[in-house]
Amino acid sequence: MTQAHHLDARRDQILQAAIKVFAERGFAKTLMADIVRATGLSTGAVYRYFPSKEDLVLAAVVGRDGERETGGFPPESAAELLRRLIGYVTPPDGTAHARFVSMIWGDAAVTPSLAAVARERHEALQQHLTSLLEAQRAPEAQDRPEPEDAVAQVALAALVGYAALVATDTPVDTDGFLRVLERMVSERHEPTAGPVPGPAPASAPPPPSQ
Repeated sequence: MTQAHHLDARRDQILQAAIKVFAERGFAKTLMADIVRATGLSTGAVYRYFPSKEDLVLAAVVGRDGERETGGFPPESAAELLRRLIGYVTPPDGTAHARFVSMIWGDAAVTPSLAAVARERHEALQQHLTSLLEAQRAPEAQDRPEPEDAVAQVALAALVGYAALVATDTPVDTDGFLRVLERMVSERHEPTAGPVPGPAPASAPPPPSQ
């Protein structure tokens, strides 16, 4: 492992420990000492990467959208993106992340610095989903009334709501939720279902005159 990879791995280790602690205790009740304890590292090692709790929160808000890890969004369809994102916040493994996502949006409403970062990441993800929808759009869908960016915004807002349901242990049909989202984006690039119009039937001949 190179030095750069080692540093990235250590940074990610601290972030994942912080997200877990934030999910359990909330931002306000979490101390840097709690995070240091969760990482198993020394105080100096943690502060080397993140000088304050706010720095940790803002770094963690970048989230797991696939961009930071690879230097760009991975190649995927709109439906694949939604499946990947919902997987991050689906129980049991995604419960902590769902709580973290819910706390981000709640605290962002009253914390301008957090709101700015959350908004930037959300807008980048929305632009990515919009571009995927535009690339997949078929000629038959050109006259659909909803623009791609509106569909992307609704789909991502639904995922934020899904995370809130998971975070509060509210029962949710994950498979059904995902089917609806996938149908929403797949209808953007599939022809409208229905019978193929054919030629109009010929008029019946007039009755013979008496």
